[in-house]
Amino acid sequence: MTPSKKGMARVRFIALKDVITKELEQGYNRTDIFQKHHNALLMSYSQFTRHIQKFITQHPWRHPTKLQPTPTPAAVPRSLVEEQPSPKRHPFTARPVHFDPDPDPEKIKRWLRPAQKN
Repeated sequence: MTPSKKGMARVRFIALKDVITKELEQGYNRTDIFQKHHNALLMSYSQFTRHIQKFITQHPWRHPTKLQPTPTPAAVPRSLVEEQPSPKRHPFTARPVHFDPDPDPEKIKRWLRPAQKN
């Protein structure tokens, strides 16, 4: 593969775009199409697949749509900002804490002894 001006591989791909699209629609896989047109394209296979994604399949996630601006909290009425509990989660309930300032000496011995090996 000889080096060429930047962007010329893209120009060569776009020139063959209709032929490549027809071959994809006929069921040829990308590697066979790449091998067939390799001498005309003069690019790597990975770049060839990126060009297919960009110029032929055009996934909607590749082209961001216009995003609506998110309103600032000051602009939104307080009634709309109130948090609603999620129906998937149970509401939080605190468990009682049982703190014993003088724990049982047998429990302390069990906590401090070396771990048992299986």
